[in-house]
Amino acid sequence: MSEGNQTGTAYGPGQTAAYRTMTFEERSSAINGVMRRLDRLRGAIDQGGDFFDPFLAARAKEEIASAEERVRAGMGVTVAALAGGTGSGKSTLFNALSGLSFADAGELRPTTEEASACVWNADADAVLDMIGVRPSRRIDYHSILTTGKHDLDSLVLLDLPDHDSVQIGNSVLVDQVLPQVDVLIWVLDPQKYADHLIHESYLAAMRERRDHMIVILNQVDTIPESVVDTLLADVKVLLDRDGLGNVPVYPTSALYRIGLEPIRAKLREAVEGTEAVVATAQAELDAIRRRLSVSVGTREPDVRGEALRRVNRSLYEATGAPAVVQSLRQAGYSLGQTAIANADQPAASMVVATRDAWIAHVRSGLPDRWQEAVTEVIPEPERIRRTIGATIRKVETPKVPRFGALALVALGVILGAAGIVCAALGIPVGAPAARIAFGVAGVVCAVAGWLFGRRAHISAAEKAALAYGDIAMAALYDSAKKLLVDPVAKVLERHREVRESLQV
Repeated sequence: MSEGNQTGTAYGPGQTAAYRTMTFEERSSAINGVMRRLDRLRGAIDQGGDFFDPFLAARAKEEIASAEERVRAGMGVTVAALAGGTGSGKSTLFNALSGLSFADAGELRPTTEEASACVWNADADAVLDMIGVRPSRRIDYHSILTTGKHDLDSLVLLDLPDHDSVQIGNSVLVDQVLPQVDVLIWVLDPQKYADHLIHESYLAAMRERRDHMIVILNQVDTIPESVVDTLLADVKVLLDRDGLGNVPVYPTSALYRIGLEPIRAKLREAVEGTEAVVATAQAELDAIRRRLSVSVGTREPDVRGEALRRVNRSLYEATGAPAVVQSLRQAGYSLGQTAIANADQPAASMVVATRDAWIAHVRSGLPDRWQEAVTEVIPEPERIRRTIGATIRKVETPKVPRFGALALVALGVILGAAGIVCAALGIPVGAPAARIAFGVAGVVCAVAGWLFGRRAHISAAEKAALAYGDIAMAALYDSAKKLLVDPVAKVLERHREVRESLQV
């Protein structure tokens, strides 16, 4: 690459989203929105309690506190960070962008053992203290080089330790700092640009920050110019696989100060806006929310609708209540005494099957800890069996009234007998046709009395059967609700509150 090509080429279909300048009202509203999200996430963790993995919850609490601190300390400051592996040339790039020779560039590996910071005309001590940059590793650009206004004023540029360092503390520091950074600049080199560690552990894991990310293919001076485009295209393919297809890729040679202007332009773009810290906090809260969301389901199973009606029907049938209903109906077809079935305690096997089906329903779609919770609050089968038995025995079996039916039959018989007697005695005298009519009417009345009496008895039996079925079903519904629904509903309501708090 010739030294005259100072601008470089961005490889990628898109560009990083530009930061914009926010009004005072917009900034205040955005900060308040971040603080509300912080409070909701804290509330979700507190509400969820043991339903969250304790290590995940502890990590989330620390990250929330860090995000809050970053918002409070970093308004008006834009933090950019150079991240990469050993030998990628981060420190050389840091020195090139700052115009200093402050960072630890050299041949020994690892070279960068501590984070360094260059600050352009900003009070960034609170942010740097939070990030963990020692005062001795900070330099004020203006105090060394110049005075007056600079187009990068309010920028804090970090040179981070190598993420793949053999020193564990270095990679830990990188992991802690990256979520607090507004602009992520990943520095790759032609030899290790495809290293799975940076792609799988860092780039792919930070895809939610892709709108504020830049990728640099550094040290292009070490490869033939004809190969540069091929390597850049290969980097782009790898980024696509990481979910970072819109992130621009710039070729640079930090050693010879080639291709730096696009990077400076992105940094200027960031510092000219005032939303950087808000965007960073929102991205971190999104990441926290996603990690916590694995501990809750996407919905709560319905415990008061069709599922409860199925359970109630199952318990109703298990008690023998349908047999009672049927025997009441059958009683309507006899004017004499009819044996009525009795409902009683359901069979143990039926209760076990019903309970198991209910447990399967209320556990559906819930993570393991919530599944265990809803299972624990459901009573054992024997308790359910005894309670259901006591409930159904309290439902009084109605008697089918026979008085009305018998009265109609008796009236018909009396009228029929009267007609027949009149006809037999020759009443009225001298009117044969009338006597015949009385006789026929008597027979008709007897038959009608019997039919209307029987129909009335059948109707009374049907009403008694329906009334018993409704009362029994309602009583069992109340018992099933108290036994199976109410305890589970408390757990599911807690799940809903946690889930909705995580959706902010």
